[in-house]
Amino acid sequence: MDGLVRLLELAYSAGSVSAADVMRLGFEREVQEERGWFSFLYGWCVHVADRVAYLNAIIQELEFSSSDMSVAQLVVELRSGDGLVFADSIMYFKAIRDFEAEKLANMQLFLQASTAHLRRRMQFLARFNAM
Repeated sequence: MDGLVRLLELAYSAGSVSAADVMRLGFEREVQEERGWFSFLYGWCVHVADRVAYLNAIIQELEFSSSDMSVAQLVVELRSGDGLVFADSIMYFKAIRDFEAEKLANMQLFLQASTAHLRRRMQFLARFNAM
């Protein structure tokens, strides 16, 4: 039933009952939706890449501070056992960074697949526009 309602809505929006007009409008909408999704996904990839870079900077600073405690003492007051806190913090941030890096790699694969899918939809739309 949903398919029939969508078909009727497309026919009404197209202002025609011609199958080619309805299909053209359907493909135009699919391309618009896919472009929106692609834009969102690309933006999310940029966000995650920035997060990975930020986590790398935190890890680098923690590793530098833990290797040279005199530098860390300029910023914070150190107590006995704080070396362990640095080590735990480094492991914690590395685990988060590794998760985010894996997420980014998966999202980039999905972005590539979405690019191919968008191209196919645009090709179908071009065929109907050529009619």
